[in-house]
Amino acid sequence: MTTPGVFSTAIPISATINESNAPAMRAYRTRTSFVAVHFDRSGKGRIVFLPAGVKLHVIGPSSCLSEGVEVMFENRIYNVFEVDLEARSRLIRVPVRMQRRPVAACA
Repeated sequence: MTTPGVFSTAIPISATINESNAPAMRAYRTRTSFVAVHFDRSGKGRIVFLPAGVKLHVIGPSSCLSEGVEVMFENRIYNVFEVDLEARSRLIRVPVRMQRRPVAACA
């Protein structure tokens, strides 16, 4: 005769929710003007000054500057040093909009 058994496997929260992979949108409001580099499609870089008081959306790490990030401003991507971004601007909250998933048609 066998006795039914109950098995439980606990999954730690950290294994199911990886905060580093969570969608996050960092945005900054510039306090002063500072230097950035804009690369055109051919890869030629142009130094520009981003104006004070504008909103910059961080896209991710820079592929061109070892200690930099890519930011979006006026639909263009600029590369800035992260230390400049943090020293010359302030972090602002930007809501992350959820995209609707397409509804599968039932057959």
